[in-house]
Amino acid sequence: MAIHREPNENERRIICEQHTREGKIRCFVNNHPIDNESEIDYHHIKPFSQEGPTEVSNLAPVCREHHKRIGTLSIEEFRARLEMEDFFNNPQPRRLDDVLEKRTDKYAKSIKTEISNIGEQIKLFFENRIEPLMLPLFKCPSTGYKYFYIILPIQYIKNDYNPGGGRDQIQPRPLEMKRLWKLYRHLLTHTQLSPAICRLVNDKILLFDGQHKSAAQIWAGRKEIECKVYINPDVKVLKETNLTAHDDLRQMPFFTSVLINKWADLFKEEWEEYVQIKGKKSESGFVTFLVEKGKSKAEALNMLRSNIYDSILEDKDSLISEYIAERNRTRKNPLSIHALKQTIFKHFITSPPLDIDIEDSDELREFERTNVLNLMNILTQESLSGKWNPTTNDTTHRVAERIYAAGSLKAWSGMLRDVVAQVLGLYDERERNKILLREVHEDKWDVVKGRINRLFAHKVWKDPSQEVDNNLRVNNETHVRDYLKKQGLTVIWILGGSGE
Repeated sequence: MAIHREPNENERRIICEQHTREGKIRCFVNNHPIDNESEIDYHHIKPFSQEGPTEVSNLAPVCREHHKRIGTLSIEEFRARLEMEDFFNNPQPRRLDDVLEKRTDKYAKSIKTEISNIGEQIKLFFENRIEPLMLPLFKCPSTGYKYFYIILPIQYIKNDYNPGGGRDQIQPRPLEMKRLWKLYRHLLTHTQLSPAICRLVNDKILLFDGQHKSAAQIWAGRKEIECKVYINPDVKVLKETNLTAHDDLRQMPFFTSVLINKWADLFKEEWEEYVQIKGKKSESGFVTFLVEKGKSKAEALNMLRSNIYDSILEDKDSLISEYIAERNRTRKNPLSIHALKQTIFKHFITSPPLDIDIEDSDELREFERTNVLNLMNILTQESLSGKWNPTTNDTTHRVAERIYAAGSLKAWSGMLRDVVAQVLGLYDERERNKILLREVHEDKWDVVKGRINRLFAHKVWKDPSQEVDNNLRVNNETHVRDYLKKQGLTVIWILGGSGE
């Protein structure tokens, strides 16, 4: 294997002269000035791995910081990488529409269509074509939905997502940079194996499956996308199909928060149908209703849980949302939706279904929702607000990191359940299982806040020993709880009893 040679002193001088502007040598990656010549490295414009010659015409000055990060990428690829990083450096999740807005002057354009009398063909009227495009229609043997295939100009594509929510959206999932980058590099030199899946509704073509590969192609400069387009299909059926494909049959799962939103969305549709039926209504009755319609019990319970979770996570007064990875992508965060489900939600939300009249259960669930929100706000104030700061990584931040390590979170959230149960005077296990499914008066919350403050004031969180970190990071609740007990942090201590 050939080894490329480094440019000699004379060649380096020539290269630098060719890339000097306004008296400054410019980094070939993004044209920024390199003030210190000792920080200059030389990189192949056409990669050496692709037989790019080590000649003056194929070499360019690159600052050392960029050169360390380029790796085996070509300079053009690295520029694309930096551009993509900048694109994703945004507090809001990025979606296909954001890529379209960046890469084309106009997108989501309307398109007029006509279907032949016998339903075998469709005409599409594009604004820049004199004659309409006529395409054959096909029929799905399972659903009867009609669809067509098309190489579609990207100006006519829109993501199947409504920022305000709503039942008629199918693709709420944001783009992931890691996946988009891999697909971008792959599709620069490879073909698209399967079309993007869309639906035609009210003269708009909405893309709901294949968002990443479509965004990758558009990022790479393609002006047309291969699409399979359904004509006015049943949104509910497509949602269930898309949800199942990314859950039970997934290759790449939805973010947990998106799954919660989608299940909660389906819940609302099914619930409206359920309440029209005569007779007593309850959560358990709703589960029976869904099972009789062909859903599994697990799916039915998922809908109920997700509706409960969603009502808490979407509350405008939630302080903890800022520290949830799926809700705030501007920094590293201590929590994820999955972690909350395994800890706070697990210990403080009563598992559905309730077998009581829905009017009574609705009142109790609202108490529970308010209580869980209140609890999480106290936790945020006592352990995260003004403390979580990965940028400074000071002592206060490192304490917060310990508190929210995987095993640590599981351990103390279980202990906190026992503490809250004691504060509320719940000694019967059946009542403890419905711990926050009740009205909790303000004076009790004052006591809970004091106990939480004591929990996070224990000396173990500030102990500089590496042994503490090693034990708190073990993703096993029993192990970490036993370790905390040895350090003197127990439920009795949190309640004000003896201990270290």
